[in-house]
Amino acid sequence: MEIILNSELYSGGIGESFRFIEVECFTKKCCLIVGILATLLFFVLRQPIIQMFISDEEVIYYGVKMLIAYMLSGSVIGILFVNMNCMQSVGDALPATVLSVLRQGVLLIPLLYLLNAILGLNGVIYAQALTDYVVVILSIYLWKRNVCGRCVFFGIML
Repeated sequence: MEIILNSELYSGGIGESFRFIEVECFTKKCCLIVGILATLLFFVLRQPIIQMFISDEEVIYYGVKMLIAYMLSGSVIGILFVNMNCMQSVGDALPATVLSVLRQGVLLIPLLYLLNAILGLNGVIYAQALTDYVVVILSIYLWKRNVCGRCVFFGIML
């Protein structure tokens, strides 16, 4: 993915908009496909993966729950990172920075407290996935605002 993103940044920086769009769409498709495959792999192998690191049954139980929760957004999180890189490559770094701060702080921390109060440990476990979906949707909106949604995948503008 790094080669693709570097090509994306290079193409955007020198004004080759057609190449930029082509690489952007290809990268997003790759992120979705790899994200879905990784999510399926981690879901199917969730218990053996946790057991590779620990043998305590209670820890395995919670580890499996946490791995499942973490992977709920695994299929789409790549879209966030591609959108943030695209924003930076066209000189619009502020929205990318805001998205990063929202994901790891401004949205996540209050959501951890709120969901903990409502759902207990399960709320804490699922807070990151919820935050990821909110920020992915916001990144799509912000990037579309910039470029009018040029990338379509299975009929969905990304």
